[in-house]
Amino acid sequence: MIFTAEARIKRQKNGNVYVYDYYRCTRKNKAVACKEPHIRAEELDKQLSNLLLDFAMPTKWVDKLYELIRQDEQKDKISFNASISKAQEQIVQLSSKLQRLLDSYLDGDVERELYQVKRAEILGEKKRLQEQIEQSSLGVLTWVEPMKRWLETAVSICKIAKSHDQIAKKSLCLETFGSNLKIQNKNVVAGDDQFLHSPQENIWLWLRQSLEKATRSGDRFRFSSNLVTLPGIEPGLPG
Repeated sequence: MIFTAEARIKRQKNGNVYVYDYYRCTRKNKAVACKEPHIRAEELDKQLSNLLLDFAMPTKWVDKLYELIRQDEQKDKISFNASISKAQEQIVQLSSKLQRLLDSYLDGDVERELYQVKRAEILGEKKRLQEQIEQSSLGVLTWVEPMKRWLETAVSICKIAKSHDQIAKKSLCLETFGSNLKIQNKNVVAGDDQFLHSPQENIWLWLRQSLEKATRSGDRFRFSSNLVTLPGIEPGLPG
């Protein structure tokens, strides 16, 4: 469902003129009558703000998650460096092995056919290790910056939701709900599609569930244990 903003003018007998902004249903099929009533812009703004506040991350949670990111980042760097060093050592060993094979062939100790087979095996293994190093270099710690940006967005929700910044709210709603928001009887609700995805596929859903769990425990600002059950705290891997 698509809603379009429109201005309505109300003129009073005393000459006062008031302009009100409303949102109404805009259907692609003009032959289908929309039964949804108009909703005042102020009421729509209020409801969107309330929806967004369900996803507002407490500052204490952000501080804890930044610390977890720092720890995981350090572990990843250590693991990456160890993996690269091991692969580089293996490449050096293979180069030496290739040289010994060549020397044996030139000395007549290895037949040409066997030399070619062994040489191909060694070169293939070297290529595999070099590609492994290249792929690891491209992929290492690529999750860190996206995760930090997501945390910045999550902690900014409270401020934006309570502000009058319509553009920022629209951007947040698109990021959090996608195109799943709709209006029913003048109430903004999230479409069922948003809840068909598991938390592993929707980090915002995972955050809301964590907040709800903390609220049920009696302290919404207490760091949720859900946040430390992840194999890694990078986006896309909540669980």
